[in-house]
Amino acid sequence: MNLFMTNKLNLSFTDTEKVTKIYSNSSKNIFGKSENYHMFFCEGLILTKKIKSKFKITYFRKKNLLFHYINKTVFLGKVEDKNIFIHNISFGEKTKTSLNQVKFFNKKIKKEEISRSSFSDLRTIFANLSLKDSSIAGIAKSLINWKLTNTFCTKCGEKFANPINFKWETQCIACKKIYFPRIDPVIIVIVVKGNKALIGRSHHFPKKLYSCLAGFIELGETLETATRREILEEVGVYINNIKFITNQPWPFPSSLMFGLIAKAKNKKLKIDKNEIEDAFWISKQELKQVLYGKNNNIIAARKGTIARFLLEKWVKNEI
Repeated sequence: MNLFMTNKLNLSFTDTEKVTKIYSNSSKNIFGKSENYHMFFCEGLILTKKIKSKFKITYFRKKNLLFHYINKTVFLGKVEDKNIFIHNISFGEKTKTSLNQVKFFNKKIKKEEISRSSFSDLRTIFANLSLKDSSIAGIAKSLINWKLTNTFCTKCGEKFANPINFKWETQCIACKKIYFPRIDPVIIVIVVKGNKALIGRSHHFPKKLYSCLAGFIELGETLETATRREILEEVGVYINNIKFITNQPWPFPSSLMFGLIAKAKNKKLKIDKNEIEDAFWISKQELKQVLYGKNNNIIAARKGTIARFLLEKWVKNEI
């Protein structure tokens, strides 16, 4: 079965083929060109506009007060006829306020009537963004996070200078070493045995939320090796017949999720509470009720996630 990634899967963050990394030859007057669109982040939150129950990325084409607080800029790429620049904003030590940065800037936006926008948590709102906006927002969040957390050369220790062309990669001005944004590979797997699937919850999940089990791929591991290790470590279950289903970029902060299905050899669970909070077997009929929102005790993984996709496909006998 080949379900390799297509936009028909309705997974968030996956409509990235239309983003072209054509870098501007010059950094001059990027704020004065009509084809340039500017999006903003603050403390990891993205500036969005809420229209009824949906969200849209807020873009600016002209300067406003937010542009005075920019401390990092990356050129995301060209989407259709738009050159999209990502900016992170932060107030300096000279700013006198008792508010945190997000509240400070949200108040500024409202007071100055810049737009009907505010900074939102992408993890919370992504399912209410269009596929196009979620994909742009996902790339943008990963890029700006990488730029903000990678500020020194690991080879010579020199602090990175702001690149004049706003490229994705960063080059050390001292030793010329080039660094590219990295991604972390992660397996996420629906483990099944007969008419039951294994679902679990991490310690940081919202209340009642259960999902597929997942874990990072370590050095020297294949997808299959990492999957067997993670499932055995977390719940004490041996698995086989591991099959790749699909994959999804996940910008929290910057992962690539490999969605798999595997069959369990045993059903007895030995949960490692240091790894996960809870896990249990659920029947196909019970899981269907959870997915339809008819279970008051369990909430399924959010729509638009690879976990939700795996659960729904299994319930429908499509994987």
